[in-house]
Amino acid sequence: MVVRYRFVLALVGVIAAAISFPLARQVDFDRSIRAMFAADDPTLIGYRELEDSFGGNEVVMLVYEDAEFETTAGLERNEALSNQIANLPGVAGVLSPAVLNRAVEKLRPGSLFSKSVALFKSSDPVAKGFMNLFSGYTHSADRKRAAVVAMLERDHTRQTIDSLKSIAAELDDQPDDAIGDVALVGEPVLVHDGFELIQRDGKRLEITTIVLLSIVLLIALGDMRLVTLAAISIAWSVTITKAIMFTAGIELSLVATILTAIVTVITVTAILHLGVRFQTSIRRGKSRPAALAKTFARLSVPIFWTCMTDAAGFAALAVSGILPVAQFGIMTAIASIAVFVSLALFAPTLLMIPNIGKPAANPIVTRVNHFLHRTGLVVASWSVHHRTAVIGVTIVCVIFVVLGMGRAEVETSFLNNFRPDSEIVIDYGHVESNFGGAGVWDIVMDTPKDLSEEYLESVRRLEDDLRGIEIDGAKLTKVISLADADSVAMKVRILKLVSPSTRLSGMSATMPVFFAALLSDSADGEPGKLRIMLRSEEHLDAERKTALIDEVRRVVASSEVGKAARVTGYYVMMARLVGQMIVDQWRCFAASGVLVWGLLIVATRSLRLATLALLPNLLPVFLVLAVVGLTGGKINMGAAMIAAVSIGLSIDGSVHFLSAFQRLRRRGHSSIDSAIHAAGNIGAAVVLATIALVVGFGAMTTSQFVPTATFGNLIAATLAIGTIVNLTLLPCLVGAGHVAEIASPLDQSAHA
Repeated sequence: MVVRYRFVLALVGVIAAAISFPLARQVDFDRSIRAMFAADDPTLIGYRELEDSFGGNEVVMLVYEDAEFETTAGLERNEALSNQIANLPGVAGVLSPAVLNRAVEKLRPGSLFSKSVALFKSSDPVAKGFMNLFSGYTHSADRKRAAVVAMLERDHTRQTIDSLKSIAAELDDQPDDAIGDVALVGEPVLVHDGFELIQRDGKRLEITTIVLLSIVLLIALGDMRLVTLAAISIAWSVTITKAIMFTAGIELSLVATILTAIVTVITVTAILHLGVRFQTSIRRGKSRPAALAKTFARLSVPIFWTCMTDAAGFAALAVSGILPVAQFGIMTAIASIAVFVSLALFAPTLLMIPNIGKPAANPIVTRVNHFLHRTGLVVASWSVHHRTAVIGVTIVCVIFVVLGMGRAEVETSFLNNFRPDSEIVIDYGHVESNFGGAGVWDIVMDTPKDLSEEYLESVRRLEDDLRGIEIDGAKLTKVISLADADSVAMKVRILKLVSPSTRLSGMSATMPVFFAALLSDSADGEPGKLRIMLRSEEHLDAERKTALIDEVRRVVASSEVGKAARVTGYYVMMARLVGQMIVDQWRCFAASGVLVWGLLIVATRSLRLATLALLPNLLPVFLVLAVVGLTGGKINMGAAMIAAVSIGLSIDGSVHFLSAFQRLRRRGHSSIDSAIHAAGNIGAAVVLATIALVVGFGAMTTSQFVPTATFGNLIAATLAIGTIVNLTLLPCLVGAGHVAEIASPLDQSAHA
């Protein structure tokens, strides 16, 4: 039937692609940190309150070393740089030593007649107060580095960041020996550079994966038709998936860049099974139509179930509380099903074309297939007849897992998602070392209608308590608010006599950008908001980072003015993101196990076989994560996703094994013989498919985005171990005391 209607099937595929292509081109990436969280997530709600109250939280720091910082030349350089940045489209304003100097000059009018720089007069308590207050923001504590802090408008474009990067590059290229170590940092820059890097990385991975797996197909099967089928199937599946995502109103996010690479791996794995069976039929003297019909009759149902188990593994990620992970799971689940549909639509037409590559009976391919077949028989036979040894090794592995899993640590620094030699990490390293930590977060509090002396003093007491926090060496490196600026202004005698509201009004005129970033007026019946800006070290371990955030929350909640306050900001969001992902890992893992188990029960119509197939496939992922723990590695976003995904992928070999096993049992073979010969029958295809999987996912290890590299590396290792399990432990368990089963969908496909 597939032979007769092959052109109709291909035409349907072409029409679907033609309709989907324009839609697929319109899908876009959401380049914001907000895209990481669901709309009702409390962490995101707190972050939005910060944005709504203070016009966004988009802050960029241009930091540079200046040997002449405390001179007139150094200040003039900073003034010119501040003006250049302030005039960029998308920049609301700047805060810099030049801005502070103008503020001191307004507070100390007499300094205008002095030849020395007003800000650098150590004898002036106002100048000294500003230098101490803004140390770590506009300049380093050792006064060897200066900064221009740009407050961006909420609707700024990518061109704003590009312009800032151009200014930084020009500054770095200046021949002036006084300037060095130029760095541009901040959440907008991190997001901009991160997405640019990841998207470039994704495109490179697409090419690398497709080329490597095409080579695997050619070497393993020597058939250009199969390579062409893979290319068409990959392109069709990705196009259909993106069109569906666009139609559903879902934007692609940070982890979506590896979609094509994953589709390639799934496609090539399925084609290897098709190719091995098709070529075997050709070598046995069947015509192309007969070989094609037999191949589809034998493998269409098993391949359907393998694609469905792949989809189940990915779909389990949809239970994650992290929006990009959930969307990634849905997207790749759709893609897995699309792969099966694409093979059904295009394989009949392509395989009916005469092979213009190597002959199907290539002696090297034949010898490799025979070798893998015999190896599968020998390994399975030994495993079945040495059940005690196999079970013993399994128990040892379980003990190893228990020891290793308890030592695994969580990676909480988002910066560590990038290679140590990347520009992003190097720039943040300068800030971390010289500006008191790169971790930026905030406290947002309601303010009374009138800001009294008592209220501001209460805020300063809270800040003192916050500065006193220390958790195993982890502490806040900077705490600053308008209350601190007010205390500096009070050093001017005449200002000490006026009300806080008057002083703050003057500050609003003197430093409008800084004022607007720290205090918002009441609106629509809502109280005004006061912001306390916090800084801490980015590179803290998970335990100390979480403990520090919790202690800040406790101190704020127990204060006079912070009972209804929110602790939020980029630093808190990233810690929450990684922590949630680790929690979700096991929830997704459980969902994946249940989904795959349910599919296996339907496919085999045997609770026993489904359970025996699932349990061995849980072992590889635990072994890999245990190795990560014992070797001092950390669980990052990539490692957190492999548990659920690996079950769906590694179970593929089990599905084909169970299909062959049930077919042999129906023919009257004993359970032991059926298990041994089933492993032998699938050995070549499973091993070749595993090689394809390892090569495909292994290509991801070259990624500049560390979670992608980790995901590829650990998945490759998990699948390699899974193949060993499917050819040893699975035959050992299934062959033990098996009883007759009713006909299953897998078995029915085998008889077709």
